[in-house]
Order: sequence, then C-alpha cells, then structure tokens
Amino acid sequence: MKSTKEFGPVVTPTGKNESVKSVLIFPDAGARLLNRQHRTPRWVYEQVETRNFGAVNALEILHSIKYYSERNENGFTPESYTSLIDEIKFYFPDLTNIVSDRTDTDISTLVYEEYGRRLDILYSGTGLKHFIDVLIKTTLSKANIVLLDEPEMGLHPDLQRQFIEYLVKLSKEKQIQFFISTHSPIFLNYSDDFSFYRITNRQGVRDVQTIPSDATHTLLSDFGIRPSDIFNQDMCLLVEGASEVVFFEHLIRTLYQSDFEKVGVGIIQYGGGAADGIISGDIDVSNITPTQKYTFWIRDRDEKPTSLPATEATKFKNALEKAGLTCHILGKREIEYYYPEIIHCKAQQGDSSKEGATKAILVGGQEIKYREAAKPAHICVPTGKYLRRLLNDYMTSKDQLDSEIRELIENTLIPWKKEILGET
Repeated sequence: MKSTKEFGPVVTPTGKNESVKSVLIFPDAGARLLNRQHRTPRWVYEQVETRNFGAVNALEILHSIKYYSERNENGFTPESYTSLIDEIKFYFPDLTNIVSDRTDTDISTLVYEEYGRRLDILYSGTGLKHFIDVLIKTTLSKANIVLLDEPEMGLHPDLQRQFIEYLVKLSKEKQIQFFISTHSPIFLNYSDDFSFYRITNRQGVRDVQTIPSDATHTLLSDFGIRPSDIFNQDMCLLVEGASEVVFFEHLIRTLYQSDFEKVGVGIIQYGGGAADGIISGDIDVSNITPTQKYTFWIRDRDEKPTSLPATEATKFKNALEKAGLTCHILGKREIEYYYPEIIHCKAQQGDSSKEGATKAILVGGQEIKYREAAKPAHICVPTGKYLRRLLNDYMTSKDQLDSEIRELIENTLIPWKKEILGET
C-alpha cells in the first residue's frame, strides 16, 4: 500500500495549479531493516519515485542512491549520496568510514567503524536504524507535507533534540510542513517554530484541541513548567511547594493507586512567584484552560483556620476561577498541618520532648507557620526524601487522611477520572 496522498489542486506562488503531496512515515527501529531481500537499484528507485516507502527500507534506498549517484543518472549526482552520509556523520560523530554496501549475498546494508571496530548496522542500536530511516525517507519524499508517527522511538533525549532541530532546518530549506504524532517531552517542550494540538480519545470519540501559541510560553517562561508536564497528562494537580508535591504524590500513587491507575495525573509545583503574577494579571492562565480542562490548583490558607484566608490567597483563587480554572484554598494554614501526627512524631527520632512539642503545635491555633512554630524547640520538619520515606512507612491508609483532603480527591479528582474514562 502506498503511503502517499494528494490534496489539491492548489495555486502555487507561480500561479500554477499543483497538487499538494504528502507522505506518511512510520519510523523503522529495525524491523524492516532486518527483513533483508535482494532488490535491484531500479526496483528500489521506482518505489522511491512513487513514495511507496512501506515497501522498501532505508538501506535499500541509500544503496540505490549510491548506485545512480556514481553514474550521474536519474537526477542523482555524487553529492546526492555524500550529503546523506554527511548528515549521518553529523548526528553520529563517533561513526567513521560509513559506506552503503552489499553483503556477500547481494543484500543492501550499511557498514561503519566505531572506536576502531568495523560493524554492520544490523548490530547497531535502534536509535541509529530509526534515525537513518526517517532521515532518508523524509529527505527523498519530495512531499510538501510529511507526517511522522512517533519519530522519537529509539532515540535518546539528546538525539531527539538534535533530530527535531534537523526537522526545523529541513522544513525551512525544503519548504516542508511536518505533522508529528508524539508523546515525547523533548518534542513537546521544543516550542519554537511549532504549533501544538492535543488529541484526546474519550470512549472512541476523538477531540482535537488547539494549544494557544502563548500557552507554551506561559508554562515555560512564566511558570518554569515544562509543557509536556501539562499536555501529556489526563489531569493536573498544581500545588504551591515541594512538600505538597511529595504529599500528594503519595496520596495519588500509593493510597489511591487503584483509583487512578488508568489515567495520568501530574502533580506540579507552581511556586509563589507564579502566584504573584497570576494575581497581578501579568501571567495569563486562560490560555491553558482550552487544552487542559482538568487542572486543579491548591493554595495555602496562610491564616489560622478560624480566620478568613489571607488576602493574597483569595485574590489568587479569584484570578484562577475567572480564567475558568478550579482552585481550592486549604482550610488549615499550610500542608504540614495535614500530615498525620505519627509522621511528625516519627520525624523526631525518639526525642520525647520534641514529640510533645510537635503535638502541641498540631492542636494549637495555627497562628504562625508550622516551621516557625517548630524552630524554638528545634523540631524536625521532614521534607524531600525523608518525608517521602515517612509517608511510605507510616501513612498507609486513607483513614489517616484529613477529611478535607479526602473530599478533594473523592469529590473532585475521582469524578474527573470517571468523566475522562467515560464511566459517568
């Protein structure tokens, strides 16, 4: 089956009617390269001419180009072949003496030297095989539109970055428009020169949502959050600090693991500086709403439970809700007041006086932050890996959760999950 379509006619800048030609490339990480058959350069060239790339592999194409380049036939020159070899060398600088060759059974292959060893591509990693496949087929497609399905397959992160820069260069030099289907954080975070669309599948119904171009700028520049953290998730929980991330990750990944095993939940820290920008209006979060509907923001109360939330907390909530986002202000002063008592006590490592002091803070009026109240008695406030370990060891049941936190999960996040999976 040919992997090419024509859309047209269209009027080109010269005023002529031409068809817009497209090619769909499914990357080959090695499967087709392993299916080695005797193919003549002429037969391979005919497949390339019709862009029937599903019938040939990259090694066959490369050898066909070499064959005709050496003879200056079919529009190929020696530079046609050497330029492709140079591209491979550029992205794989450890490889030398790269040559398109034939085996003793007259099968197309590629041989090279790496650190003094002569190797056949058959024994290389999937990254090299995949890169060569996409490189050659994209370069030779002669299409205006190239559709790539998960081109990150088999490529390590650094090579993904180089490859996407190559696609940008190729699109500008050859006037090619690329459509890329990807889940790669590297690709999604490369916001320059790209337009993004998020495709969701709900019970067989697909919906395409355009991600506003300024949304990626907002996430990267204003929040310092990678776009992939938002757009690759089914729902996002945005919290104020690092300890909140540890706490809610334990809840979602451990206590409620079975409830969320079929959806992706991102737990992301937005930080105080971003909150100030949202309140002032300097950061516009309304551009996030169209592409990630299921976003839940949590903000510290910054006041004792018997008082109204701090003014800044209220302004923050109002600004988010005005942008169409969901926000909850904690009923207690901050996240440390939600840890079960046993977590705080175990953090004192058997010091009974500190255990008594931490219990007194927990039952107090929360006039000041927990950390400030803990300083005079030199109480340990667990964070990071230590907090994570304590939660894993001593917070093992949903019954230990404060009712407010449990309601947030069971009355908002779990209904969202059911809506996403079409269970409602």
